Amino acid sequence: MKKVRNRAWSVLVIILALMIGVSYFTFRFFTEGNDWVNFSANKHIYSNGVLIGGAIYDSNGEPLVHTVDGKRKYSENKNVRCATMHIIGDKKSNISTSLQKVYADELMGYNLINGMYSVDGTGKKLYTTLNSDVCAAAYQQLKGKKGTVGVYNYKTGEIICLVSTPTYDPENPPKIQSGDNAYDGVYINRLLSSKFTPGSVYKLITSAAAIDTVDDIFERTFTCKGETVVNGQTIKCSGTHGKQNFQQALKNSCNVAFAEISVLVGWENMTAYAQKAGITQSHDVSGIKTIKGSIPTSGEKNELAWTGIGQHTDEVNPFAMMRYVGAIANGGVVQEPYLVKKITTSGGMRTSFMLNKNTTRCLSEYTANTLAKMMRFNVTNGYNDKNYPEGMEFCAKTGTAELDGNQKSHAWFAGFCQNEKYPYAFVVCVQNGGSGKAVAGKIASNVMAEVKNQVDNKR
Repeated sequence: MKKVRNRAWSVLVIILALMIGVSYFTFRFFTEGNDWVNFSANKHIYSNGVLIGGAIYDSNGEPLVHTVDGKRKYSENKNVRCATMHIIGDKKSNISTSLQKVYADELMGYNLINGMYSVDGTGKKLYTTLNSDVCAAAYQQLKGKKGTVGVYNYKTGEIICLVSTPTYDPENPPKIQSGDNAYDGVYINRLLSSKFTPGSVYKLITSAAAIDTVDDIFERTFTCKGETVVNGQTIKCSGTHGKQNFQQALKNSCNVAFAEISVLVGWENMTAYAQKAGITQSHDVSGIKTIKGSIPTSGEKNELAWTGIGQHTDEVNPFAMMRYVGAIANGGVVQEPYLVKKITTSGGMRTSFMLNKNTTRCLSEYTANTLAKMMRFNVTNGYNDKNYPEGMEFCAKTGTAELDGNQKSHAWFAGFCQNEKYPYAFVVCVQNGGSGKAVAGKIASNVMAEVKNQVDNKR
């Protein structure tokens, strides 16, 4: 009898272990099934590391990558191929944040019920928000420099341009040797996955904090004699601006004034407004996660001054800055940027419904509108409106981020068009590019000229 009882308990333990194992497998199947399918050794999806099915299109229905006679084919336009490589992905899936990598299972037609079943075996069609002509223009304007350009519709959230350099032609990939400086960081999407010292573009965040927390900020004046001393440390300015008000200080990008303003704002508010702006957070772009920025939260007054100026140890992700200036343009509300509009079967039946209408308020309407007026003043009274496409009504801020040693500054230019016919926000960041206005500003102007051309011609 005792032997029977022991055997019965043994059977019960085995059954229980089996049930736990099945439950655990089922849980992982539903939560990680997509990752299992995406494994590069899965021959149902990859052939020698190359995705074998599915197609990706731009917003005008132009194919960016598809399969022809069993081979992956990219756009016929070389500039488009190079411009979109980081977001579409190369044939070997070297870009971890690319759509071919992130959506490999859906492109091939995978789902939890039917597995890898596809009616005609060609996979699905993914339609992006990208305008390939604008992307090509951005690629050409970067002219081989290391950097990034992003443009999105701040009313709808549609990203129409996402370009990162260095890049290469996915149809004719180069042999990249270790230590080859020309291809340094080539597999990194600099808009989504990099962060840089922001320089004076960060003054847009310090300005928002000042508007809300320094009661008499618009009554104050700031005198710049070329430098100031904070807590025993000398902070130098790019010029000698004399007596100026808050609006003029932003237009002049005056370090002396913003050192004083930063101290008035204080660490607590500086930290809070970096968070409100989304600078210190990771963002989801159609399933692709961006890198977090990094802003100090405490220290001496001189460190606070440098932080508010956009120097010290500040590091900002370009996408986060683009998102923030889009919020300023949209009355303080972020229409969250996205890349994927829809996914359909090869026959056109929609299979995925993207929830792309997410909004987040990061500034009050008053603060956003006040900043927008100040950014417009920057252009009309500082940068010269004639340097930018006529009728777009640029509102912008430059950034020339100084670096240690003999490194050239990072060049930044971020802003938006105030004319509602062109509801677009943009960011340009050129790594070690030099002057924000001369380098990044010129790139932004030429890229946005192509945006204007596309809108005016209803393309």
